Amino acid sequence: MSSSTDTNAGPTPAPRARKSAVPKVAAAVVIVVLVIGAGLYVFRSNLTGSSSTAGKTLIIGSTATYASLDPAVAFDTASVLFDDQIYNTLIGYGTTTYNGTTVGSLTPVPELATSWVSNANGSVTFTLRQGVNFVNPDGSLGPVFNASDVQFSLDRIITMKQGADFHVFTFLNESGIHVLGPYSVMLVPSRPYPWFLNLFQLWVTGIVNPAYINAHGGVVAGKVNTFMTNNAMGTGPYLLNSTSTSQIVMVANPHYWGGAPKISKVIYEITPSATTQQTELEGGAINIALNIPYSQMSSLATYKNVQVSSGPTSSEYYIGLDENVTPFNNTLVRQAMEFATNQTELVKYSTYGFGIPIQSVIAKSIESYTPAFKNYSFNPAKARALLQQAGYGHGFTTTFYYTSGDPVGAAIFTILQQELNNVGVNITGTPLQSGTFNDEAGHGTFPMFFEGWVNLLATPEDGLFPLFYNGNLGIYGNYNYYNNSTASHLLLTAGETLNATQRDSMYAQVQNMLGQAAVEIPLFNLQNVIPHTTNVHDLYVYPTFDMYFDQAYMT
Repeated sequence: MSSSTDTNAGPTPAPRARKSAVPKVAAAVVIVVLVIGAGLYVFRSNLTGSSSTAGKTLIIGSTATYASLDPAVAFDTASVLFDDQIYNTLIGYGTTTYNGTTVGSLTPVPELATSWVSNANGSVTFTLRQGVNFVNPDGSLGPVFNASDVQFSLDRIITMKQGADFHVFTFLNESGIHVLGPYSVMLVPSRPYPWFLNLFQLWVTGIVNPAYINAHGGVVAGKVNTFMTNNAMGTGPYLLNSTSTSQIVMVANPHYWGGAPKISKVIYEITPSATTQQTELEGGAINIALNIPYSQMSSLATYKNVQVSSGPTSSEYYIGLDENVTPFNNTLVRQAMEFATNQTELVKYSTYGFGIPIQSVIAKSIESYTPAFKNYSFNPAKARALLQQAGYGHGFTTTFYYTSGDPVGAAIFTILQQELNNVGVNITGTPLQSGTFNDEAGHGTFPMFFEGWVNLLATPEDGLFPLFYNGNLGIYGNYNYYNNSTASHLLLTAGETLNATQRDSMYAQVQNMLGQAAVEIPLFNLQNVIPHTTNVHDLYVYPTFDMYFDQAYMT
């Protein structure tokens, strides 16, 4: 394995998105997307339920409050949940069928853009929706939405440069935003990027009102607008009504372009105890519980008034093997760990059936997925032989890190400890608070660790480049300290290749190299699981962990 540190060829890295949290676009030809009938899609328009269901209140129980309501700043799951309701992006996510159930998909569908053209050079021309108003927090009509709002919102993202925005400002700059008319805008990537269109599905590109922003702090380069942390004004289906340390309330936007939501009020309650959430869900005091452990889902499924909805995501969970730390700087030792680990047992008993085993470093649903780790079947004898060959015939002692309070990580440690003991490897578990874990994991001092990566764009580039490019060593995402100049060159080239066949070939090569190097132990793609009362209908589960309440209705 090469140990080159050639970091000057790639984009400036951004700190890694941790476990919190889009389809392929072949732009080699001009593709015209026209919307003939809104009824073809489920895209924030209330096409289900009846008027008799209006006036309902949806109550959510969660242990987490939001960090910021500003879409250009939000990065945690709770904050994104609110942004999904208050703001619109140019394009949204569609739906599909999984195991006979309608779930969210990554397919682009119209939102504030009614149609778009993906051009041969990778640029995209959007035709914008007319007749849309921003709505003031008090429910009164605000300014009419147009192309200048798109330009302002995207310029703002590029200027502020906050954590989640790196997906946008890496591939778009101010000179690439062209207003062609009141309801037409062309966006040109700053460098070739096959998934440029899909950036405009991300919550960070939610369209804000320039007058509201400028009246409350404006836009300052590299700075957060503190007013927008707790205030919001968008074009979305819900309005922010009130916030407190225990409860956040949203009410239906009566002027919403997609039709007033069937659920008139959403109450988000901060419920610190998962046990309390379960009790309240069973009794109907809350309608959605966001923090119940997987171990309790089978019990919930027996409640006559509770339904457990789930669907695959673009996430990847794994056991990291830090090549910066002895003995994991030895390929044979890492390969021994692959054979010593019973993936089937780990997934089965840690995720209670909600983990989908994977044999690569990206989920099966991601373009270019290659089962590069399939030959590492559970084989303790092979593991012992490799350890002997590596000079560790008597085994060794190491430490395994995971996030405290994470029942999946704790279960994996318990099982892994038993399995590795069978080949002479003794591991000690060290749980750390989430913030500490995230701060320290990239410093190259965790020999083994359990970690997850939510692939926000659901692309091979987003799943591979941050984690394995050698310019991202350490805190920028490459926690395994995998340093291979050939793989890094392939990742750079593939990420700018518009031809899907050529791109997939390069990503397959990288995955096979990672498999041969045993860079980590891939475990599973974790499903998005939402337990809710049975009187909540059409609450679609999205692979990005987004949730849209205006699609739902209650009886």
